[in-house]
Amino acid sequence: MYESRQLRIFVFKNSMTELEKYREQIDNIDKKLIDLLAERFEYSARIGELKHKRGISVLQSSRWDSIMASRKEYAVKAGLTGEFTADFLCLVHNESIRIQNEITQGGNDS
Repeated sequence: MYESRQLRIFVFKNSMTELEKYREQIDNIDKKLIDLLAERFEYSARIGELKHKRGISVLQSSRWDSIMASRKEYAVKAGLTGEFTADFLCLVHNESIRIQNEITQGGNDS
């Protein structure tokens, strides 16, 4: 009985160690995703500055439609669902629009 209990504790500790390793990997991936999003939004700001200087509207519907179609296709091939991809892209796109509107409405000419 004592050996059985020790074995269960050993298995539990090993599975927790494995679980913690996976969680650490997810934590690292989350940080990379955040860094990539920050970089993407820097480019969105640069695009907003160009649009402001050239008098181009922030929302470019044909570009958005093209992005949505191509990214969903890419994501599905990578094993993600189209619904998740659309939701995610909408969040990212809305933040990009917010950034660009802030620039164009704020009159940032730098």
